Amino acid sequence: MLSHVSRSELREGPVSAIAVCGKELQVESTVGAALRLLARRTVKVVPVLSGRRYVGVVDRDTLAEARDDVRVGVLARDILPTAAAGTLAHEALHTLDARGGTRLVVLDEDEATYVGLVCLRGDRSSLCVDVEYLAPKRGGSSR
Repeated sequence: MLSHVSRSELREGPVSAIAVCGKELQVESTVGAALRLLARRTVKVVPVLSGRRYVGVVDRDTLAEARDDVRVGVLARDILPTAAAGTLAHEALHTLDARGGTRLVVLDEDEATYVGLVCLRGDRSSLCVDVEYLAPKRGGSSR
């Protein structure tokens, strides 16, 4: 389950801690499946994977002229910035700010294995996180 946290509430730590998963598709998935995910207003891009390897993303513009039965793997584009999982969250958000983007792909240290997506809200003041991120750490506070 997802929630939102303001940038000022972020704990120190790697960007992998704030990356979310759950709206990815495999390369053999269809445009129709991607359009169903993109029907939600908050979903801007859908990451496309080959197994666990990141291939690219599809968005509404990419799919606008495609038939529903076309495989998303042939349409995926590598258009989002990426960060290694161990990059500090604040540094990764700085990368997004510098590029003016709201989405950042987090990859494992091998620079190929998909870890998740950082989703900055349009107002740039908060981002989506898994509710487990908000849970208190053992022996300490949640922030």
